[in-house]
Amino acid sequence: MKILLLNPSGNKSCIRNYYCGSSAKSGYLFQPLDLLVLSGFLSVQHEVVVLDCIAERIESDTALYRIKEINPVLIVTLVSIVSWKQDEVFLAKIKNILPLVKLIANGDVFFSDAENLMQSLKFIDGVMFDFANFDINHFLAAEFDKIENMLYRKDGRLVWGKNSANGEGIFNMPVPRHELFLSRRYRFPFVLRYPFTAVITSFGCPFRCSFCIANKLGFKYRPVDNVMEELEYITKLKIREIFFEDMTFGLPRANAEKLCNEIKRRNLKLSWTCFSRVDIADYGLLSLMKEAGCHTVIFGVESGNDMILEKYNKDIDKNKIIDAFKNCRKLGIKTVATFILGLPEETRETLRDTAGFAKMLECDYASFNMAVPRPGTQLQHSAITEGLIDPERLDWDHSGQKMAMPSKYLSGEELYLFKIRLERDFYFRLPYLVNCIFRIGSLAQLMEHLREGWQLFLNNLNFKNKENYGD
Repeated sequence: MKILLLNPSGNKSCIRNYYCGSSAKSGYLFQPLDLLVLSGFLSVQHEVVVLDCIAERIESDTALYRIKEINPVLIVTLVSIVSWKQDEVFLAKIKNILPLVKLIANGDVFFSDAENLMQSLKFIDGVMFDFANFDINHFLAAEFDKIENMLYRKDGRLVWGKNSANGEGIFNMPVPRHELFLSRRYRFPFVLRYPFTAVITSFGCPFRCSFCIANKLGFKYRPVDNVMEELEYITKLKIREIFFEDMTFGLPRANAEKLCNEIKRRNLKLSWTCFSRVDIADYGLLSLMKEAGCHTVIFGVESGNDMILEKYNKDIDKNKIIDAFKNCRKLGIKTVATFILGLPEETRETLRDTAGFAKMLECDYASFNMAVPRPGTQLQHSAITEGLIDPERLDWDHSGQKMAMPSKYLSGEELYLFKIRLERDFYFRLPYLVNCIFRIGSLAQLMEHLREGWQLFLNNLNFKNKENYGD
């Protein structure tokens, strides 16, 4: 069968990826991981076509023409809270031009009240809650008793897969079709060279951060031999740059160590970036990661205030964070600290704590994001209970460009203005700019930094209260 993997039309900066949606704060856009992984599962039995309308900058009408021309039996499409109003209209149009096509959605929108939402969306035939299994293959083969984690229509009623709590343990997956995802428009500021691609060694997250959707996915991981098969395939495509897009690289510890040792033993000469946690990536593991080609680690710091960290179940404190960043500096690994501004307890004092902590960490890069009440999270429940958000509103964006959630003490506008100032104060310090020049590792990275810096400058220059918060 011909299957279309679709990233729909929308704002050119829209990122739909791994059950999270946002607007890119600058020019980056990486491969839609969900579709990339599914390309492997589906290619085992079917012909796979990819249409990434965001990467290819395809407008809605042109996209509909292309979809009709492809004429697939089934479409797996990404959706997201950041683009949901557009997505809903676009998907309905697809069903109008191809009434017999099966349309399967994958995205964060459905994590709160999937059944009621599906009842109102008659044009959607199913929703996936795990893209790293064979559910979609079983759906196509009408092997409904084998489906683990989907909500789908059958004989006019909605049916849940037999394991809606998500799988855990070890899983194998077929090698994704990376050659279908090599557009030059996929860009990431931390990569050293192009082309690059994304890989997962695990799916989901075992931690309990109450602002995050990841712990709704369960946690499972791949055997090292299965990952190495994919890495060998990637090197044959002459790709040497990897973004390990695990929620937390380093779990389980023994598996991560074995993977790093195997990359070294096979002399794959890969360079890579990953997400990890400060309580997982200790000096020993970081050292091994460095030897295996890791050059940048992204840590979720979230706040410079211990009360905020404890309140939202981050299960780390500032001392652990400081130690992890020191260890990376000793080993010559670049660091990215990600922060969340505007959680319900946020005050001007806690914001100042975060601003000072971001500078004190001496991280190479910092990403300041607005709190988003993602569907199905404890944060969403709290924000509704405390009257901070409209429970019917879905289109939140952690970039803050569209709308920021208020805290108990500060408006969304005040929080977003603080974010803009914080970005300016962090990135436009003379010592930081000088050090940044010496940290650049390649011409490709220099060009990315110039592009990112220019966009950051424009974001600061163009912020207008009424345009961003007029609704």
